[in-house]
Amino acid sequence: MADFRAYQPSFTAGELSPALGARVDLTKYQSGLRTALNVFVHPHGGVSNRAGLQFVHEIKNSALRARLIRFQFNTEQTYILEFGDRYIRIFRDGGLVLSGAAPYEIATAYTADDLQDLVFVQEADVLYLCHVNHPVRKLGRLADDNWTLVTVLFKPLINPPAGTPTVSKPGDTAGKPGYVATTYRYRVSAVADSGEESLPSNAGAVVNDLAIQGGINRVTWAAVSGAARYIVYRDDNGIFGYVGGTTGLSFDDENITPDLSDTPQSGRNPFDAAGNYPRCVTFIEQRLAFASTQNDPQAVWLSQSANYENFGVSSPAKASDAVTFRIRARQVNEIRSMISVRGLLLLTSGSEWIVTGGSAADAISPSAIKLDNQGYRGAAKVQPIVVGNTVLFAQRLGGVVRDFSYDYTQDSYVGKDLTILARHLFKGREISAWDYAQAPDSVVWVVLDDGALVSLTYMKEQDVWAWTRHESGADAVFEDVTVIEENGEDVPYFIVRRTINGQQKRYIERLHSRAFEDVQDAFFVDCGLTYSGLPATTLNGLGYLEGQTLVALADGNVVRNLTVTGGSVRLQNAASKIHIGLPVTAAIQTLDLDVGQVQGLGTVQGRSKSVSEVTFRVENTRGIFTGPQDGAREDGTLVEYKQRRNENWNEAISLYTGDLTITPYWDWNTSGAMWVKQFDPLPMTILSIMPDVTLGR
Repeated sequence: MADFRAYQPSFTAGELSPALGARVDLTKYQSGLRTALNVFVHPHGGVSNRAGLQFVHEIKNSALRARLIRFQFNTEQTYILEFGDRYIRIFRDGGLVLSGAAPYEIATAYTADDLQDLVFVQEADVLYLCHVNHPVRKLGRLADDNWTLVTVLFKPLINPPAGTPTVSKPGDTAGKPGYVATTYRYRVSAVADSGEESLPSNAGAVVNDLAIQGGINRVTWAAVSGAARYIVYRDDNGIFGYVGGTTGLSFDDENITPDLSDTPQSGRNPFDAAGNYPRCVTFIEQRLAFASTQNDPQAVWLSQSANYENFGVSSPAKASDAVTFRIRARQVNEIRSMISVRGLLLLTSGSEWIVTGGSAADAISPSAIKLDNQGYRGAAKVQPIVVGNTVLFAQRLGGVVRDFSYDYTQDSYVGKDLTILARHLFKGREISAWDYAQAPDSVVWVVLDDGALVSLTYMKEQDVWAWTRHESGADAVFEDVTVIEENGEDVPYFIVRRTINGQQKRYIERLHSRAFEDVQDAFFVDCGLTYSGLPATTLNGLGYLEGQTLVALADGNVVRNLTVTGGSVRLQNAASKIHIGLPVTAAIQTLDLDVGQVQGLGTVQGRSKSVSEVTFRVENTRGIFTGPQDGAREDGTLVEYKQRRNENWNEAISLYTGDLTITPYWDWNTSGAMWVKQFDPLPMTILSIMPDVTLGR
């Protein structure tokens, strides 16, 4: 027999696959868990139960799927857009935006089946929307309850002068010696304050001979609304070249030689019909980029510089002109996503490419395009996300997530498989939606195609990548997630499909903040609401959970087994702050105990062992159950830590930070693993686990 104390000071490997159960040689084993349910890992090493999900609203039609898209103008003005079957609804600060007494709604052409493949990018108050079966559209915000949705026409935002310019000849040289009748043709374009130039006007003409002294042609045109100045071009052997500019409405040509290196643009709409609608969109170097149509799946189109809806070109090309190029490779694989990171990263169904102007420091232009292959993994349809300067993307097959960042030593983009240690979470599954919440804990929230929810705490510079999984009742199916900044935190919003009173419901629910100081403000129920007011025993407005058994935290005290009847529940004791919703059980299980080689005994793997006592270092915690075997709250398998200290009996138990020691039920096994569970709607943060172990032969 031998006694010793083991120590696990970190959980930054998250839940590890059962296939790694014998890999005690891995560094990650020492900071891993066998089970991590309804918890997340902090980048600094601790593990906490996740906050509850606050009920926001039922979607418009629970019979059909919907999708959530974020719209963030700045850190103060943020919205969640509910895209459903041919409609959009708007949420702000967790509430539905109304028009009068009814929800404000925008009609769309997108069906429920289209929503999964909708790709978007935002610039200020405009959201560009792409779908391979629909024309490109843009959603514009004018006010909370005033939005526009229009088809993008892909032309300059400023018009050319109307009609045909009038060309007169105040310096008429007809009849002078050497006169040769020559036809002069002129086009005029308007230039907006933004610098965007219109298409050229119709050509106006006059017969004169400007080669003779005193010859002058005068071009006049109609004013254009929004024009800051005008540019005049003259024909030279079929090519119109620049002859001058003015802020007025006329221009005198005294035989100025046209500059044929500066010609008017030709209008172009590459996305003008079915089959030519792009699949994906992003911004790169002040250009709006589209890629991959049904007719041209490997093509990329970049707008003019700073003129996002203008795909016009000139001949010869200008550096600011629109750019078009195609991937030329062994296979024709559709471009599935694009993202700007040290160039334009293209993720296709079979490979990865980076596009630059020759190097990362060179801008892309019509005369400077360089495509470099970065690998042949292939990407899934779900759009990549960026964490710092690292791209995370879902691999085409197998539910694999890879990180992708530039490596100076290899002069290429490299990365690793982030799911290799938790492969069991993705077996037979694919990622259907995900988003990144940077603050406060750098967590990627991932919805899988079977309705499961997992999370990844990711901080590359600290070598932290920890997966955990989440449940919200046996019947809960997660269908979508997006993240928006609210009140100084990045807040995930979910669409959760639930069965309520025998009916299918789809609810929008948001992850509550974990930033609180008083236990009365702890929100750890799902699909829940908060009452704050005069002391009350009856809570109404719970019809969306009709027939469900709920749990509540009432003035910091746990109240269980509350059944919703007629949309309400009744408490035995009145309370003024009540969080009520579906119960959530959080659980962690440590891996098989390993302390390396023990002198005189060798490895402890496979030896009988028993944990006689376990010490937890916790932070702001209340309510811990532990034991060597899994169990329910009341079945006698787990031991609860009795935490009341100096509080009065009618006072809520305070949160505790420090070390607490529990004597679990005696059990001999070869594992030495311990379960830690939280059954109540209370916070739990474990910083380390220190079991006292008795080792058998």
